Amino acid sequence: MLQRRQLFQFAGVAAVAGAGGATWMYLGAGRSDALAGVPFRHYPFDPVAAENFRQKLFIPVASGPFGVLDVAGPLKIRAGAASFPLLPGRESPFLLYQTEQSGKAYQNPIFRIECGARFTASLDNALAEPTIIHWHGLHTPAAMDGHPASTIGPGGRFAYDFKVSNRGGTYWYHTHAHELTAEQAYHGLASFFLVDDDDQRSVSKALDLQLGITDLPLVIQDKQFDAQGKLLYKPGAHEAMMGWLGDIVLANLTPNAVQAVTPRTYRLRLLNGSNARIYRLAFVKGRTALDFTVIGTDGGLIERPETVAEAFLAPGERLDVLFDAGQAQPGEDIFLKSLAFDAMENEGEGPAGGAGGMPGMGGMGMGRMMASMSSSRLPLGAEFNVLKLSVTAGERIVAKLPVTLSRVKPIRTEGAAQRKIELSMGQMRFLINGRTYHMDEIAFDVKRGAVEIWNISNPTMGMPHPMHIHGFSFQVLERIGSPPQVAAMARFGQGRTVSDLGWKDTVLVWPGETVRVTIDFAHDFPGDQTYVFHCHNLEHEDGGMMINFRVKA
Repeated sequence: MLQRRQLFQFAGVAAVAGAGGATWMYLGAGRSDALAGVPFRHYPFDPVAAENFRQKLFIPVASGPFGVLDVAGPLKIRAGAASFPLLPGRESPFLLYQTEQSGKAYQNPIFRIECGARFTASLDNALAEPTIIHWHGLHTPAAMDGHPASTIGPGGRFAYDFKVSNRGGTYWYHTHAHELTAEQAYHGLASFFLVDDDDQRSVSKALDLQLGITDLPLVIQDKQFDAQGKLLYKPGAHEAMMGWLGDIVLANLTPNAVQAVTPRTYRLRLLNGSNARIYRLAFVKGRTALDFTVIGTDGGLIERPETVAEAFLAPGERLDVLFDAGQAQPGEDIFLKSLAFDAMENEGEGPAGGAGGMPGMGGMGMGRMMASMSSSRLPLGAEFNVLKLSVTAGERIVAKLPVTLSRVKPIRTEGAAQRKIELSMGQMRFLINGRTYHMDEIAFDVKRGAVEIWNISNPTMGMPHPMHIHGFSFQVLERIGSPPQVAAMARFGQGRTVSDLGWKDTVLVWPGETVRVTIDFAHDFPGDQTYVFHCHNLEHEDGGMMINFRVKA
């Protein structure tokens, strides 16, 4: 097994020129204390400088790009290449899902559908490479899930037809093309899939929320651009293994976004649509982190509203929050920030409290060394801004939430089988139970209707992995051995943080940590069903950190 220390001895240390010809300088990574002591060189659209935030946030409307499409019948979806003005005044090549309904055209539509309704659509591949759509978080038959084996070639067509049985919540859809997911998703093939039900309507009514006005879907992504303003995606061996990081942060495809708000409560449906970047989110006024209320996670509303001041959000995860902009006065600004944190891309303690050192590195920590090998100017774990909320005058509206948002029935675990899921690294790639992905290989079988407890363990010599299951949701039972930055947020019993509550389909597992989840494999689909379980660091997924599991009829 080739361990990380050996890998980086082979790889060496690379200094990469910044985009647009900026002079490269070393940026620390890994530990927040190391980051705090390293100067940051500003660049156009960098998210660290608050004064950069002047671009109006893109808000979804009735049609067009990211338009809200209330599904009313069969759809024809076309995946194709286009261009999109991501940076002001510049067009970037982009990949889009295009469809029409009732004479209106949509690009990357936000699908909205009622729980229990049928979703019928055909996908036409107008790309020059294979593709397929995965309905992230939805409970569908395996044949409808967007398994890598379902990938269709250029000019191909795939027919989807399934009942939306999920409870109301913020789900999403994105490409799951075999070994092409990372690049295709990075270039645009993703959007929201919103499911409505009575509980969702009850919350909206109680808070007087309107989608697109006071209820805002917000996808957070980090991108790199070349000097012409075109998206840059060129991972070398290091970034293919660790994950591709951008250095310009987009909120709803808007760099340095700002949104005017009045002193009332807003709902933000936060989606981490990045390939690899983890966010430690907080609403900050000046130097003070303000409270916000979490009402939902991946699989819809949690049982009770929970007030916190920060939360981690990993690739693939969603967090449904309420924020009271009345915590600031008109004329003041609030920033949704990602706070500094220990990225834990290391092998343990090293010189100066940093990650494990290497001979000849002069005491440089492993996390710092890895930052020097990245083409991104914004290291994982750095502090930066995501969105500026500018508070304007308006009527003060104080929200009154119901005590109970929804019923989250705990999965009964008496007699549940225990399964070990061990994350590791070998042969320059990350593994699950010692396996890398093979399309026709079943890692294990599960009996239909069985309840299992998966103990997902990540070695100390590792990096954080957001683990995602297809076809089913789970409940987080416990976190064991969490790093201090996670343990400090664990106010919800058994080491759990607010991001662990309710129904989940993606969970972040830190180095040295074991996360215990329980899954009920009941379903009403005929025959055996084969799904995948993988890391949602998309470079890890494409690199084979994925397995097939089969639910036997």
